[in-house]
Amino acid sequence: MEVAANQTDCICVVFVFQKTEQTEEVHLNSAQLTALLNAKQVWIERFSSNLKIESTVWSYGNNKVSFQIYLK
Repeated sequence: MEVAANQTDCICVVFVFQKTEQTEEVHLNSAQLTALLNAKQVWIERFSSNLKIESTVWSYGNNKVSFQIYLK
């Protein structure tokens, strides 16, 4: 997952629904990521549910950013 350097770059975000242990991976541009960071809940089509954001985990290593969002 590369760091977004400009508006055309994307960051890979992994949503984790802990209740069912399902995951959904999406690629977001800078504007979408900003909107997500300001959200308290999200609709995930694959999970067919509007879920609250419980916690987020950022990590950085080998010049790559990883972002996971845990939902409840």
